[in-house]
Amino acid sequence: MSVNVNNSAGVASVTVTPGATPDASAQVTSIAFNATTGKLVFSYSDGTQVPVTGLAEGIAQSLGGASLALLDENGALLLGGKPRLGVSASGNLTVPTSLPDTTDGYDPVTGSGELYQNGTGPIQEA
Repeated sequence: MSVNVNNSAGVASVTVTPGATPDASAQVTSIAFNATTGKLVFSYSDGTQVPVTGLAEGIAQSLGGASLALLDENGALLLGGKPRLGVSASGNLTVPTSLPDTTDGYDPVTGSGELYQNGTGPIQEA
């Protein structure tokens, strides 16, 4: 678009003539979650990418928490990449990953709060 202003005779006139069509705004082409960075990444038709932080925290806060937890396909809580706590078919708490055992060389660190198996005895807390 061009504008031409003429004010030589005391009366102003403005002429507006069509110009080039503006570029269309970029459109979102995909949205993906980057598990390494924990960011939601928006990709646009012009090739730009915009990472968005705080997705997991925002969802957790909206549900009244501070962070999200992950469950495996059996419903066991994943901690440190391993299924640590689960629920049996009867609704009882289970420990899907073996606890460290003193018979296998585990040496409990007093006060650490770790749960461990003491041979065939009951589960104990260090």
